[in-house]
Amino acid sequence: MRYGDPYETIVISKTLINRTLDKLKSEKFKMSTGKTLSSTNETKRNSNVTFIDDHVILKEFLDVTKRINNNASWNFNIDTIEPLQYGEYNQTQEYGWHVDQHNKPYSDGKVRKISFSIFLNDDYTGGEFDLELHSPSVKNRYETFSKLPLNTALFFQSDYWHRVRPVTKGVRKSLVGWVLGPEFK
Repeated sequence: MRYGDPYETIVISKTLINRTLDKLKSEKFKMSTGKTLSSTNETKRNSNVTFIDDHVILKEFLDVTKRINNNASWNFNIDTIEPLQYGEYNQTQEYGWHVDQHNKPYSDGKVRKISFSIFLNDDYTGGEFDLELHSPSVKNRYETFSKLPLNTALFFQSDYWHRVRPVTKGVRKSLVGWVLGPEFK
């Protein structure tokens, strides 16, 4: 379903970001190691994550995504957002090439349609975000986002391949979201 703009970026309001991060602090969320292995047993993902499931905050992010959905001319039928993932990538941590859309719908018939990643800091090196946009015939198949301005969200369709390269210094912090709707027909 690749039509419309390949991605959209917007700055998320500082108020919404602060309320979201304050929710993390107030509820003393525990970080856990998010580690995923590939089919060849190589580390595909290695980062520290926790989730935010505050319905008021999630509704605001869903509303923002609905505006992006229209602005980018994706026009997906979207109506649900999963809990936000707050992540930290320490030195050497990464998330290899992957897509966010699963190979079958959830039990309620919903599928991930739009993903977003919000860049929360810039005091690290490495940790580039690559988004594959082009065919194998193009030399540089992906666009690299080294560091976007603070609180900038990168929205893209959930079936796009993307990765976070290893952090080489400092800690990369992000908020990630997945927006769903009925399965494609």
